[in-house]
Amino acid sequence: MNRSQSRDAQTQNRLILKKAEEMGITGKPLIEGCEDFLELTYKGKSIIINRTRSHRMPLMAGLLAKNKEASNLLLRRKGLPIPEYIVLSEPGEEAVRFLEAYRLVTVKPLDTSRSVGVTLRIRGEDELAEAIRTARRFSKQVMVQKYVEGTDYRILVIDGKAAGALEYRPAAVEGDGESTVEQLIARLNDNQMRRNGAGEAGSFQPIDIRSGSLLRHLEESGRSLEEILKKGERAELYASGNMLAEDISEIALDRSGDLHPESAQMAVDAAGALQLDVAGVDIRCRDIRLPLTEENGGILEVNALPDMVDQHLLYEGASTDVFELYLRYLFEE
Repeated sequence: MNRSQSRDAQTQNRLILKKAEEMGITGKPLIEGCEDFLELTYKGKSIIINRTRSHRMPLMAGLLAKNKEASNLLLRRKGLPIPEYIVLSEPGEEAVRFLEAYRLVTVKPLDTSRSVGVTLRIRGEDELAEAIRTARRFSKQVMVQKYVEGTDYRILVIDGKAAGALEYRPAAVEGDGESTVEQLIARLNDNQMRRNGAGEAGSFQPIDIRSGSLLRHLEESGRSLEEILKKGERAELYASGNMLAEDISEIALDRSGDLHPESAQMAVDAAGALQLDVAGVDIRCRDIRLPLTEENGGILEVNALPDMVDQHLLYEGASTDVFELYLRYLFEE
């Protein structure tokens, strides 16, 4: 997923401080000009947080979450559905055999917390070797994992409770019978940047119409930027195979009401297995309304520094405000 890359620490902190002020909590950066730490004070009690990483999170929890192999080991001990994987240092026969066994794989750096270096839907040996070399630029070891078919979701966990679930969908445009693909993309960019009236677009990365991967995909699909789409006609903007995760712009949709209770509990269990009090649990599944099983999907990653920007944008004005939940948790007795 491309969510981790797009997060802007300044935006995250500003939203935390804005909600804190509304709740009567005093807040400021611990160090002027540094976005790493916020100092919050309420009723004489002061705490220091690292954005959505709370003062209660053990050091070990962050280290475990950063190492994907350690995380997967502990999640499997809890009986949670983790896609098959191997860990290696370079391309070779082991990686090829794994690809032959599962036919479609993902390659990711072993110990990074961002989506940089992650290549999705690899089918061929040459693609696999290149993906491993790409991941090695960010980590000495890489994970080759069975690709899970389905849709990407993130479940936010705060203090042992699932606070909400978002669906992440690769950006696409829908025709109106008058506008070109280029105009529709520009409109999508504008709408996403304005969607909460403050220019905050969460995980959405504005789509670059000069992107080589986008232009190639349009060409391979028999489309062009100048094409006018019929009313209701949909044009996908990203290829379905062998794609760097960081190159994909995504649209976030609230799916909290569709999240199956068993899947919500699995997300809570995953956070607990890594000793995380606040976590973003990334899953991919065919149907979020059904329990998360190996047949329906799997847990891809648990994030120790989850962003809440998208949840804020989608929940604003509703009964659940995740920044308020987070701040209440920080200062509860």
